[in-house]
Amino acid sequence: MRIISRSVILAAATLCATAAFAADQAVVNIPFNFESGGKSFPAGRYIATLDQNHDVLMLDSTTSPRVSAHWTAGPADYNPNNEKLILKFDDLGSSHHTLRSVQLGPRITSRLDAPARHHDAGSIVAPASGQ
Repeated sequence: MRIISRSVILAAATLCATAAFAADQAVVNIPFNFESGGKSFPAGRYIATLDQNHDVLMLDSTTSPRVSAHWTAGPADYNPNNEKLILKFDDLGSSHHTLRSVQLGPRITSRLDAPARHHDAGSIVAPASGQ
């Protein structure tokens, strides 16, 4: 089974005023539709935030207000000098993307999808810096 890996970098801006808060929130534009946990998410602008205790990572659409997801977040490897949002997707071909994980600064979700079973499955990494 061969996995093809591709990367996509998405520009981002944050809605925060201070650097301390920036690690808890970042904004990213996702140029394609995707799925997570059987739920469909449209392409568009999303805000990723951590709750006050940094135990829950939330992804909310700004273009479709009723579209959101919340996951438990655990510790992640990260560079404190380069806080960022990283969204990893499985690319199953035919413009079908499944969200694999979300990392915001020092917190990351567990794997959100089942391992890819297609021989041509690849992945997309979409990092976005938060400031």
